[in-house]
Amino acid sequence: MKKLFCIILLIPTFAFSMHHKSDSIIFYLDLNISSNSVNVEEFLESVVKSVNETEPGTMLYEYYLSEDRKKVSLIEIYKSDNDAITHMKNFLAAPHSGPFLETFEIESFKVMGNSSNELKNILNDFTRDHRKLIHGFKRK
Repeated sequence: MKKLFCIILLIPTFAFSMHHKSDSIIFYLDLNISSNSVNVEEFLESVVKSVNETEPGTMLYEYYLSEDRKKVSLIEIYKSDNDAITHMKNFLAAPHSGPFLETFEIESFKVMGNSSNELKNILNDFTRDHRKLIHGFKRK
């Protein structure tokens, strides 16, 4: 009985360790700051707070400002395709989406992961650059 119990406990662990495909979705954006009249750090404070409070599937959401204060890089990591879709739906309905699109001009927007057709459709106005995972590893 002890052996059976140990085998039952090990099966999920073994199955998980064999599953090395990532289900996460990564957004990488390079943004130009198009409005000098906006305090970018102050503006993004409320945006980041909103995402943090309303999107538990957002694993990473970070903005990086260039030294000349003219460009921002944004990295977003979602647990799954559905979490990325939730983020985009929230963004499109958020009061900050208009000011965001006025403040920033998208220079490039890459989506990495296995994007569903629904995610591709919702992102169609922003990017068509979707890249599938073909190889690699993830350390624990």
